[in-house]
Amino acid sequence: MKSTLEILINNKNINDRHKLSLEWFQKNKNEKFKGWLPKLNEKNLLICKPKGIYKPKDIEYALSIRISKDSPYDDEISRNNYSETSLKYFQENKNIRERDTEYTNVGMQKCMKDKIPIGLVVQVNKKPDSTYKVLGTGIIDKWKEGFYHIKIFNRYGEF
Repeated sequence: MKSTLEILINNKNINDRHKLSLEWFQKNKNEKFKGWLPKLNEKNLLICKPKGIYKPKDIEYALSIRISKDSPYDDEISRNNYSETSLKYFQENKNIRERDTEYTNVGMQKCMKDKIPIGLVVQVNKKPDSTYKVLGTGIIDKWKEGFYHIKIFNRYGEF
């Protein structure tokens, strides 16, 4: 039987490269990478440096979220005894009334509306020993007061 994540990734609105990227995030759940995450392949990034939300130009959805140690936002990861279970991630732009002026937030809203999973990464060490941990994938459950509330899939693709 297919997991919830597998069912959502096989959405007809997600192209093959997007599917491969989401599968990479889930397959690498809990892995740590020194420096920076690898690319999916020589042309395709999984996260980007300038912004915490990565929305590739050629797709309508956000692909991933990166939480940085020096973030000006109050992002919050919730954990149980086994793993990370949810994430509160602040939108791009401190003014919540201007949410939809940022293309990255528009991509996040589209993910939430269409139930498209998103890749999740958190910085665990700052430079010079910068290290990133892959949290896997999640689904945006709601947006409230500037925060996206994201449920994180477990290693089996369920909540």
